[in-house]
Order: sequence, then C-alpha cells, then structure tokens
Amino acid sequence: MTADDRRPTSSQVQWAKVLPLRPSTASAQPIAVDLERLATEVGTTLTELVAVADAHGIELSPAARRAAALFDGRPPAVEAGAELSPALAQFAATLDELLTSHTLELDVLRRQFLRVLRVATAATVLPGSHMSLTETGMLAGSRQTIEATDRLDYVLKHPRSVDAAAMKHLRGQVQDLNERYDRTPSTSLLPVAGQHLSQIVFLREHAPDERVHHELRAIEAQAATLMGQLVWDASQRRDHTTANTYYDQAISAARHTGDTTMEGYAFLRKSFVALYGERNPRQGRSLARQAAALTRNGMSHALAGLALLHVGEAFAMLGERRGCEAALGEAEPQLAQVQPTDPAYRLYCPDQLGRLQGSCYLFLGDPKKAQPILESTARSLHDRQKSRAIVLGNLALAHIRQHDLEEAATTLHQAIDVVELTRGGGALTVLFTAGRELRPWQREPIVQDVHDRLLALVAA
Repeated sequence: MTADDRRPTSSQVQWAKVLPLRPSTASAQPIAVDLERLATEVGTTLTELVAVADAHGIELSPAARRAAALFDGRPPAVEAGAELSPALAQFAATLDELLTSHTLELDVLRRQFLRVLRVATAATVLPGSHMSLTETGMLAGSRQTIEATDRLDYVLKHPRSVDAAAMKHLRGQVQDLNERYDRTPSTSLLPVAGQHLSQIVFLREHAPDERVHHELRAIEAQAATLMGQLVWDASQRRDHTTANTYYDQAISAARHTGDTTMEGYAFLRKSFVALYGERNPRQGRSLARQAAALTRNGMSHALAGLALLHVGEAFAMLGERRGCEAALGEAEPQLAQVQPTDPAYRLYCPDQLGRLQGSCYLFLGDPKKAQPILESTARSLHDRQKSRAIVLGNLALAHIRQHDLEEAATTLHQAIDVVELTRGGGALTVLFTAGRELRPWQREPIVQDVHDRLLALVAA
C-alpha cells in the first residue's frame, strides 16, 4: 500500500468535518462487519431519533421527516463504497452518541439531528447506488432546511436584517405544525408553536419596512390561531380564556393585512370555544355567523360553508330544528363550490356535512337519524384522525341512546384507539359523555371494559 493509498478520501474528510469524532473500535473491524452494522443501525436509529425529537418537542421539518422515512425499514445501499467504511462506522457511532446523550440542550440536539440526518441521507447512498428523483429532492430539501434554520438564527440576532427567506421559513414551520395538528398530541406541538409565534412577533416589532411588517402580520395571524387551537385542545377544552386571547391576537393581525379569510377562521375557532367549551350556543351562533359573513361573498366557500354548519349546530343545541336545517341547507351550496384555489381549502373535507349533520340530530334528540349519517362519515374519515375520533364518539352516543350496547362498546373501543394516539381534547369530551351515559349498564362486562379503558386514558 502506497502513501497515497493511506491518504483519507475526500468523502472521509467531508465526514470528519461534519461529525464530532470520538474513539471507535468499529473502524478497526473488517469492512464487511462495518457495513453490516451500519445497515442495521442506520435504519432503526433514524426512526428512533424522530421519536426522541417528538418526545422532547423538538421541531423537525417535513423534509427531515421524509428523509428519515426514506431509510425506515430497509438498509441503505452500500455498493462500491468500501473505502468509506471507517466514516460510515463513525456515523453509526455518532447516532448512538446522540441517542444516549441527555446533557445536550434541546436546540443543540435539534441542530445536530438535522446535520446528522443530512450526512445520513447524503453519504449512505453511495456512488454505486442509484437515487430516484424523489430521493434527490428529499436530500435537497434537507440541506435547504438546515440553511434556512441557520439563516433564521442569524436574523433573530440581527432582527432588522429579516428577509424573504427567513419569513418563508417561518411560514413553512407554521404550516408544518398545522399539518401535524390532526395526528399529533397538542402538548408535544405547543412548545415549538409558542416559540415560533414569539419569533414572529419579535421580528415584526423590528421590521425594517412596511412590506416586511405586513408579511409578518400575516404569518402572525396563522401562528396565533394555531396557538389558540393547541392551548384549548391540550387543556381538554377547558382553558377558554387563553385560547380566546390568541384568537383575538389573530383577528387583530388579520385585520391589519385585510385577510378576511384568516379573520373569519379565527372567529370560527372562537365559536367552537363558545359552543363546546362554554356551552353557550347563542354566543357560538353569533361568532359563527360573523365568520360566515366575512367569507360568504365568494372570498372562501370552504370557510363560509363550515361556519354555516356550526350555525346549524348552535340551533340544534337550542332545540330549534327548523333553524338548524335551514342553516345546514345554506351550507350545502357553499361547500359544493369549493375549489383547490380556495384560500381555506385545507379546512375543507367532503365529510364535514355528514359530521355536523350527525351531531345536529344527536342534539335534536334523534339518534336514529344521526346513526347512518355518522356511520358513513366514520368510514370515510381517515386523514383527520381527531375529527374521526369525535365522529366515532358521537356514533357511540347514537347507539347508546338506542340501547344498542354491543355496537356502542365496539365503536367506543375504536374511538379510544384513535384518542390514545392523538389525545384530542374534543374527542375526550365526547368519550367521557358516552361513559357517563353507559352508567345504567355498568355491571355489564362489555361496559366495564370500556370504563377500564376510559380510566386508563385519564391516568395517561
């Protein structure tokens, strides 16, 4: 072997710059053992790192999650890369070190996670393997995320330097949290969402010009609305005051930018607090009507339709069937006109009409009419798990009120399965209502099983 053969490869040098080195006996092992260890550890450790990040409220971008999923359950390609064995073994050791370290501050752990993830996705697909266009895009997205994070860190230290790139990154982070809301416990999202809102307000207060100020106000409206949702959901729909404070902040920010859709959505969220938290259907109806009025002129058919559905639900809570069905009838043509270009399209779901109709007929004391509507809705709701759990809870109530205990218990078990993952406050409220209505049959074994699981939810 010549001196040139012993010289580190350019890839090894690149790895050494990115990864913190520590003594490792793995690099002294045969190449085949190194690669086998990497193939085993890389697939599982990236998945574990995502779990660790979620457990500690560490924010990960969609690109980072997609990159981690790329290697989930299968080893990376290691063809034609024998010369990289020591570097790859060092990478596996570094992942182990990150997993077992409990002294790093969360921000440091987040940064190291992203950098290690970049190295994982860039260096484990070696020259002999072939990357698809999708995989290439994932790697590019991961690098862009790291660069955007570093840029934001600089801007927070020099707030008058805030630029379009930093604002785009902040908007993307809020959108990512919104996407995760329906499948992730709100308690795990709250710290990151709160941090983002604080950063947005801080930068808005130091905005160098009106254009930047306007854009940050728009992002603030989104972030404050999300915080209201998270606070209320995490408190199991008890902390009405804090939630409404955030919604009022969102309304103020939206008015500054003239965004009537965002303003209307914040009013709609306030109506939820009145309807389901404060049990004040008249106040809830008034707020939902404000949301509909702001958007009925074609600004957002999705939001106008959704608001009218909740106007109908408020009527149902008051026992006013005619007003309820009239509002539901007004909502249908609005929802029928929804297009992907609608500014509130992400709020739209074809099953919303069925979900609210079923709820309305329950409030009107007609569980027999509610049951088939809720059954059909529950079968088709898959992406919105927190909403699906509420539908299943309402379906269980429809069965209970018709004295169908077996179907009620089966449906409640399905709802509890979902709530154990999402911890949705709305679904928990419905489930506990169902539990109370099962008390006359509490000696029945199938009912005892349901009560045991509900107690386990409380304990968790």
